[in-house]
Amino acid sequence: MGLRFFFFTALCWAAAGLLAQSAAPSIQVDPNYDAERLVREVFANDRCQTIFNIRQIGTNPSGIGYFSGSEDVVGFNRGIILSTGKVKDAVGPNKATNTGSKLSGPTPDPDLDLIANQGVFDHSGLEFDFVPLESEVTFRYVFASEEYCEFVGAAFNDIFGFFISGPGFNGPYSNGAENVALIPGTRRPVSINNVNYQVNKQYYLDNESVKTRQEANCGGGTTNGPRFQSIEYDGQTVILTATLKLQVCETYHIRLLVADVNDSDLDSAVFLEAGSFDLGASASLEDKNGGERAPIIAYEGCTPATMRVMRGPDSDIDRDQNVNYRVTKGSVASDSLDFSAGSGTVTIPAGATFAEVPIRAFADTLKEGDEFAWITLDVPCACFSDSVQLIIREPDTLKLGLGDPFQYCPTVGKRLTADVSGGVPPYSYDWSFGSTEAEPEYSGSLSDTISLRVTDACGMSQYREVATQASDPPNVKLPANELIACWGEVEQIPVELTGTGPFTLTYRLEGRSPRTVVLPDSTTTLWPVTEGGTYQVIRVDDAACGTDVNEITEVQLFKPVMDADYTDPTCFGVDNGTVTMNHLRTAGPYNYRINGAPVPGPTVDDLTAGTYLLEVTDSAGCQDTLSIDLFSPEPLQPVSYTCRDLRVPPLRLRASGGQPPYTYSVDGQTYSADIWSSLVGGQTYDLIIRDANGCELEQNQLFFPQASRQTVQIPGIFSQDVGGSVQIQPNYLVPANQIATYSWQPAELFDCATCPNPTVTTPYSQRVKLTVRDIFGCVDSVATNIAVDDSSPLYVPNAFSPDGDGTNDYMAVFASSDLVTEIVSFTIYTRWGELVFSDMEFPPNSARRGWDGQFRNRPASSGTYVWVAEYRLFDGEMRRSMGTTTLLAR
Repeated sequence: MGLRFFFFTALCWAAAGLLAQSAAPSIQVDPNYDAERLVREVFANDRCQTIFNIRQIGTNPSGIGYFSGSEDVVGFNRGIILSTGKVKDAVGPNKATNTGSKLSGPTPDPDLDLIANQGVFDHSGLEFDFVPLESEVTFRYVFASEEYCEFVGAAFNDIFGFFISGPGFNGPYSNGAENVALIPGTRRPVSINNVNYQVNKQYYLDNESVKTRQEANCGGGTTNGPRFQSIEYDGQTVILTATLKLQVCETYHIRLLVADVNDSDLDSAVFLEAGSFDLGASASLEDKNGGERAPIIAYEGCTPATMRVMRGPDSDIDRDQNVNYRVTKGSVASDSLDFSAGSGTVTIPAGATFAEVPIRAFADTLKEGDEFAWITLDVPCACFSDSVQLIIREPDTLKLGLGDPFQYCPTVGKRLTADVSGGVPPYSYDWSFGSTEAEPEYSGSLSDTISLRVTDACGMSQYREVATQASDPPNVKLPANELIACWGEVEQIPVELTGTGPFTLTYRLEGRSPRTVVLPDSTTTLWPVTEGGTYQVIRVDDAACGTDVNEITEVQLFKPVMDADYTDPTCFGVDNGTVTMNHLRTAGPYNYRINGAPVPGPTVDDLTAGTYLLEVTDSAGCQDTLSIDLFSPEPLQPVSYTCRDLRVPPLRLRASGGQPPYTYSVDGQTYSADIWSSLVGGQTYDLIIRDANGCELEQNQLFFPQASRQTVQIPGIFSQDVGGSVQIQPNYLVPANQIATYSWQPAELFDCATCPNPTVTTPYSQRVKLTVRDIFGCVDSVATNIAVDDSSPLYVPNAFSPDGDGTNDYMAVFASSDLVTEIVSFTIYTRWGELVFSDMEFPPNSARRGWDGQFRNRPASSGTYVWVAEYRLFDGEMRRSMGTTTLLAR
């Protein structure tokens, strides 16, 4: 390590003096990308999300990052950088030959330790699992190092590797991994000692200064390296490609890493091209000739059909695409028994949009009809799929028809035609007069015989030799008079023909594009037509030849197409509707019918609402029909009102049905839309309703109610003395004849609970309620409070005379039994506070439970005495009252 340091120090001044050269574009580096983002967004093309378990190798947080720049620096314009130092130190210019960072110290690695002869330092990289969609996956990379070129051939160098493990790999590294960072065409790994200015130099790019090359004796040119201003590293490889031979849909693990060896002094890095780790693109299967929706038809024993394997829209056309396919298990036709469809793998070459696979159907002696199979993409782990149907078909027997004799017209040139069917197209033709066309032209006379051999795509052939017969050109004659028929019917045009049928007429209808019709072999026949207009026959062809003609006839197809004007009945149930039948003028006179019955003319009156079938027939028997509906207005409905209407004064009623707007009258002479303001609530009227069509409805004995927001009002409180009563007098806001019932609650308190102004008697203050229902069923409720004066619910006589005459002999306690339930205690005292009488726990109004005027078994002295009473009310409340009473002299 000391020798390296001395040599680096000696060379630093040489590199430093070169920094004044003109600046060149450098790469840009961003170390803030994590491993997940670098793999998914930069390195990989993972359409189906089959990459997982991504993590960074090593503890150097600055050892991985994203880079971008001009393609002439690294070789590709963006990607991932893996560095043994800080990725930001890769940015040019090459200001020193010993750029390096001492970061992690020794970092043992299970794979790099097998390569390095010394300890591994500052290792950095990425690893992840993936599932390939193709059998070959490649990616591009560049290795660069500060150890170029001074330490080429040294005992140890910085190292890197791409270690892939999984099915099909059995290498010396962890989990059977193999290193795929190899020198092209060899099994030797890429390293500083294997790729440099001396060895495999076609893969090496120098980036040293002239001075450094001379001092280090590295050879090279007389100018600085072309990337000297753009990147820090002293040397790098050209773009190399790592190739992975894989099994589709299996799981693999890859480790991509770089490390210093023996020390941390000089940096090395690996650049991985963005998007180059492509796990596979979509593809589609289709017939070569029919396109993506057509089945592939392969004929037994014939030329192979072709399946076309197309790149998907996400495929990179600059790379080979390997596509796996298979025959589905549910297929009836068997691969290898009925047909062959290649190896199951096809490669679409770079630059091509498709590859083709021949499908050969094997000939057998069985008559099985069509046999079906399905060929599908064989990528079960992919997020895309496609398939194409294969039909194995037995070719039909090749048939050849050629008229015998073969008729022709010497005076009119014509193409020879043969009736070929069956076999497998395309057909090849060999005529006796040397032509190989399907329909060769001839003119003049033919030889007495002609022959034709037809061969199909399967090699089957048919041969015919026939005699020839010269004929005159055909002719056609159409009727001169106009033909009349009804539209929608078939008219027959009489046609006179000469020649040998069948005949083909070429004609124009109303001057439009030519059409053809084939008529049988007859001198006089009928030509059926369904369209009217001018028919012009411009050519006639028979079995021998054809000639141009100009025959014209007219065909008139009549139909008195009809519509109708009609007026609906004005009132419900009235028969004043009308219908007028209008129609195209054809051939009169005309007959009219309605619902099958004849009518004298096109206009019919006095119709009620209903459905009518109209019919017109002209003198040629052509007719048209039309169904119409006449509607009458809804029947007029009497005015009505709801409880809500009765709560919104002034009352405005409205009829319904008929035809609005409406007017109203109560005398049969004066009609008004707003008659209601002149009517008196509570009165009965004979109302006439008239709508806009003049239809009327009588509504007799209409009770016109008084509208009011409330039916009744009542004061909030009525006062009543204890033991007394009070009359309730509400304020009724509608006439009495508009109210049907009264209901007072609680009913037991009232002398008449169904009367308008009852008298209430209540033992204590409480709320009472009145519910009023009017003659229309509308309900209104009010409530009031009855306040009972209960300030002295107890009564004790203020004087008594205990003289034994039976009147007023006791001083007792009286009270309303509804208010007072018990006298808890009753005591009487002299004016000086001496107790003269006491009693406890007795009901009120017990006269003989009072004081009889005795004190200590002797008549008490006359005078004033004080009493105190404690009593319990109906609700459990305890009260206390006191007063005085006078004992009168006996």
